[in-house]
Amino acid sequence: MFYYEEFFRTALAGIDRSDIMPATIQIAQVILLISFLVAVYQSYIRGGDVRMLAIAGVKYVALGLVLSVYATAFRDVNGMFNAFSDFIANSTTGGDVYQAWMADLSTAYNQGGRERFFDLIMGGVSAIIGLLPMLVGYILYPLTYVAFCFFYSFYGAILYVLGPLVIAFLPAFGLGAMARIYVINVFAFHFWGVIYAVFCALMAAVNLSTVRDVLNAGSFLGGFVGLEQSLLLGVASIFYSLSIAVIPFIANRIVHGEAFSTGANTVMNKIPVVVGLLS
Repeated sequence: MFYYEEFFRTALAGIDRSDIMPATIQIAQVILLISFLVAVYQSYIRGGDVRMLAIAGVKYVALGLVLSVYATAFRDVNGMFNAFSDFIANSTTGGDVYQAWMADLSTAYNQGGRERFFDLIMGGVSAIIGLLPMLVGYILYPLTYVAFCFFYSFYGAILYVLGPLVIAFLPAFGLGAMARIYVINVFAFHFWGVIYAVFCALMAAVNLSTVRDVLNAGSFLGGFVGLEQSLLLGVASIFYSLSIAVIPFIANRIVHGEAFSTGANTVMNKIPVVVGLLS
């Protein structure tokens, strides 16, 4: 299980222990009833459109059932995507790249990293320039992953809490698009984990998921050959950080059917922004 999955489940459990969801479900049921009455009125003013009334009735019954088991349904969907993500990551025996990488970085630091940081203090400007990628990599990667976990849970909590209110508008003519947009956002949210799992599987497949793999290769993706080991690890950490940072943008484009333009647009639009913020 990935850490962000566990963190999100803890967040859901905390929400369920409060009075938020019962109140939200009650409000959603009132909205659903009002929207159904509006649909009945609209079918009446259109000359007694039986077909329109029947569709509204089916939606009302179906959504009423969904709201009655909303917490279970949301968790089942989340569990399905989490199981798929875990399967992808474990299929290459790579597991969570972040946990393995940070554990290896800690070992590398204990075995010789302290001396390199001492050189940073005593070596002057040239040493600072040379060790800057290592410092950025050591700091940026954990911060990026923590931000990913936080916003994953924050985004998911918003969808979980506000979901019943949005779904209740589905039978209302002219407002049903809100419910459809909500469903799209639910899929985009769950694709965050799937894409992260694909990233972990890819790094394991090309033997770049651990510090030992990168050091044995002596390069990163065929580049940075001959670079000092600590600098090479810093560069690899920066690339991993950027890969995690663009996951939300990639997920959003895939769900909206823009997968073929995702790569080019991400490189041209998103990564320069991230680099600009760091510089």
